[in-house]
Amino acid sequence: MYNKIGFPEKEDLVICTVERLLPSSVIVTLDEYNKIEAMIHVSEISRKWVRNLKTYMKISKKLVCKVMQVNPTENLVTLSLRRVGTGQQRNKMSEWANENRANDILEVIAKQIGLTTKQIYEKFGDLLLEEYGLLYPGLLDIARNEIDIAKKLKVEKSLAEKLTELIKKRIVLPKAELSGLITMSSDASNGLQIIKDTIKNGFDHAKKKKVDLKIIYLGAPKYQLKLIADDFKRAEEGLSEIVETMTNYMEHHKGSLVFKRVE
Repeated sequence: MYNKIGFPEKEDLVICTVERLLPSSVIVTLDEYNKIEAMIHVSEISRKWVRNLKTYMKISKKLVCKVMQVNPTENLVTLSLRRVGTGQQRNKMSEWANENRANDILEVIAKQIGLTTKQIYEKFGDLLLEEYGLLYPGLLDIARNEIDIAKKLKVEKSLAEKLTELIKKRIVLPKAELSGLITMSSDASNGLQIIKDTIKNGFDHAKKKKVDLKIIYLGAPKYQLKLIADDFKRAEEGLSEIVETMTNYMEHHKGSLVFKRVE
């Protein structure tokens, strides 16, 4: 696993492992950095009074902490556990798990193409980190064809082609699903055809946005809409544009369409 260079910045969230319990503090190592130790004072462990550290901490336990102070000259880093929210902890742990997974993918790919782990980082991994700050988001963009690593990262073309092919085989793209209820009606003599054409417009726009769309008839005048995309940003954009396209078509033909999001 690669290590970040230097020291973390104040206010950073870091992953750490409990090493030693002292009378009034806990000594941890920073997992993302190379052999850097840090200290959590007992007052920064919990919002409640901590009488016995052993009730809160165990050796080898993984924690997400916030950096309070950094003094590189004295090799001193102090952390806080109690200042990290549940959501921040969950997101940081997820990021850490994804980075470990990305590192494992690079190590496997390195063996497949006859490189050492050090070599694949020198030729590709370090460039990806410089561009993204993290490995996994970069690998996702490569799998989605959103980055040409030969052009963007200046990776040798033959190596870039091998890496792109193997990364796409290893990365399973996450899916985002959004749903809602559509109420459509038209008083026109050809109202049923207008509704069918409105739905067709929705599917045509979904194809342009490269998202999967399902519209299920629930009984006049209600329909269920489901949209699936590679990520939530693309899903949100696609849903907004599809509903707008369908609404405009219905209103242009003197009909009405109301969309209600279902979480």
